[in-house]
Amino acid sequence: MSMLPNPLRPDQLPKAQFRCVIPCGFGVDLFPLVEPTTPLASDDDDAPPAQSTSAAQARGKGHHAQTKPLLPVAGKKMIDWVLERVEQAGVYGMDHQSSPLTREPVEILVLAPESIAKPVGHHLRARRQAASANASSSSALHPSAKVELEEVPEEIATKNVVRVLMWAVEKGLVSTDFILLPCDLLLSPANMQTPSISLAALLDRHRSDDNFLTTLFSERAAGSVVEARKDGPPEILTIYDRKSSTLLDFREMDDYDDDEVPLRTSLLSKFPSPTLTTSLLPTQLYIYSSLVLPILASPVYARRLRHIEDLQTLAGWLARQSWRHQHSPSLPLRSSSSQNVSSAIGKEEPLAMGRSTTQRPAGIASRFGLGADRAIALESPGFSGTGPASAFATGANTPALVSRASFSAGLASTIGPGGGGGSGGGGVGAGGKDGKLLDAEGAMSVLSGKGGKKARAGAGGCKVVVWRQADGFAARGNTVAGFVEINRAALKLLPASPAPTNTPSGVWISPDSHLHLSVYPNLGEKVAMKRCIVGKNTRVGKGSKLTNCVVMEGVVIGENVKLDNCVVSNGVQVRDRASLKDCEIGRDVIVDFDSQVKGEQMVVEDD
Repeated sequence: MSMLPNPLRPDQLPKAQFRCVIPCGFGVDLFPLVEPTTPLASDDDDAPPAQSTSAAQARGKGHHAQTKPLLPVAGKKMIDWVLERVEQAGVYGMDHQSSPLTREPVEILVLAPESIAKPVGHHLRARRQAASANASSSSALHPSAKVELEEVPEEIATKNVVRVLMWAVEKGLVSTDFILLPCDLLLSPANMQTPSISLAALLDRHRSDDNFLTTLFSERAAGSVVEARKDGPPEILTIYDRKSSTLLDFREMDDYDDDEVPLRTSLLSKFPSPTLTTSLLPTQLYIYSSLVLPILASPVYARRLRHIEDLQTLAGWLARQSWRHQHSPSLPLRSSSSQNVSSAIGKEEPLAMGRSTTQRPAGIASRFGLGADRAIALESPGFSGTGPASAFATGANTPALVSRASFSAGLASTIGPGGGGGSGGGGVGAGGKDGKLLDAEGAMSVLSGKGGKKARAGAGGCKVVVWRQADGFAARGNTVAGFVEINRAALKLLPASPAPTNTPSGVWISPDSHLHLSVYPNLGEKVAMKRCIVGKNTRVGKGSKLTNCVVMEGVVIGENVKLDNCVVSNGVQVRDRASLKDCEIGRDVIVDFDSQVKGEQMVVEDD
C-alpha cells in the first residue's frame, strides 16, 4: 500500500482533540433478536413506550438479555466492527478530566443505558485484555484505542438519542470536535485495498474544509442487495447543493403534505440550483465541530431540541439553520484582548492543512499556504479517490491532525480569565473571533454565515458525502432485515480461513456460507448449508438442511430439520424433523418435534 504524500510521520505530530461517540440503544426494532429491557417510566410525551421485562429475566435465569451492540455479526460482535473502523482511522481524543500536559488518550466514548451497560462493559474489558495480550503480535494491524463506557441513566436513555447526547454534553463528556457513530453501521468497501471512502478520509475532509457538520449518506441498496422500496427504509427527501456538497435539508417524505415540497427563497438565494433526491439514505454517521456543543447545552434552544427525537432530525434542523436568516440572529461577539490567541489561530490554518492526509505539504502561498496544484483525493460530492493522493488513509499511515476548533479552544483555556474554559475540562464552546469561546447564539451565527471571518471554526457549514453503490456496501443493522444483510456483507471483510479437515462425510457447505470453526466437528452426516452464517458452539444433526439462514451462538438443531430464510437467536433448540420458513426466533426458544411453521416470530412466553 502506497504512503500518502506527506513526509511528516504520525509520531512527530500532536494528536488531535477528537472524540468518537458511540450511542448504544435498546434495539426495539430488532425484536425478537434483542430482548426487551425494563426502562423506567417517563412522563415525557416523546418517550417511547416502556418495554416489558425480558423473557430471560422473567424466567429467573442468571444471564443477561441479548443486547443490540453485542449481537454477533459474522463471528464478531456488532460494536466491534465499528470500533475497528475507528481504530483504523487513527482517531485520538483527550481525557476531559486531566490537565492539558498530562492528558491521556480517551478516543472512544460508548454511551449505554444502565440496563445493558453491564454486559457491554464486560465485553469491552475482555476486548481490551485481548488487545493487550496481542499488542506485541505482528498480526495487530491497528493499535487498540482506549474505550470509555458511560452508563446513561435509564430515565434519559428511554427518551431518545438526542437527549442522551445532550446529557453527555452537559456532563462534560464531550468537549471537542467529535464523531457520532451508530453501533450498528457496517461499511464494506468494494475495493478493500484502496477504498474510495474511509472514516479517516471523512475526518480529513471535515478538518480541511473546516465544516460545522460532515455526514455520510449512502445510495439505496449500496452494495449487492437490491431491496424493495416497500420493504426497505422510509423514503428520505435529501436536498443538497451538488457543486459544493452542502447539505441543505433532509426529511422523510411523510413529513410533506400533498406531495408538495416547498423551497424557501432564502435557500434559493444562496443555492439557486439545489438537487432533490429520494435515492439517498443517512447512515447516521456525523462528524461535528465543537460549535454544536453550546447549542446542545443552551437553554435558549432546549425547547426546540426537546421535540427532536433522533439524530437525523437534529442534523436536518442544523442544516436548515445555515440558510434560514430569520432563525440565526447575528450577535456581536465579545472582544478579547488576547492577540496571541488570534495570532496562533491564524498560524494554525496552514499547519492543519499541511498535515492533512488529502493535501500536499504546505509550501506554496495561497489562502491556506497551498497553491492551485494541491491534491485533493476526496472529490465533491462522492470522494472518487482518483486524484494523485487517493491512497487509502488508515491508522498506520494517517498523520494525526489538529482540529481547528479544538486547537483554538485549547489555547483559549490556557490564557486565564476571559480566554474561555469552563466546566468539564474546556467547557462546551468553540473558538471565536479572537480565541473567545462562543455561546449558543454565537455558534449559530457562525453556522448561518454571519459570524465574521471565514477562518473561524465551522465556517465550512454542513457538508454531505455520498457513498455510491460502486463504493461497496453501506447499511445499518437496526432492523432484523438489516441485521441479516450486514451479516452477509461482513463476510467480505473477514480474513481467509483454512478449509476444515474435520468435517464429517457427506457434508456440503456452499462457498458463500460462513461457519465458526467450532461448528465443523458438531455437524452430522449429510448436512447441507447454502448461503448461511452459523455462530460458534452450534450443533447440527444429520440430514438437516439450512438455506439462507443466520444462526447465532449455542444453537442446537436436531436431525432432518429444514430451515429456510430464518434468523435464529442464541440458545435456541430446534428438535428433530421440524420445518421452519421465514421465521425469526428469539433467544432460548424450543421448537418442538415435527413442527411446521412459516412466517412467524417465535419467543419464549413469560410464565
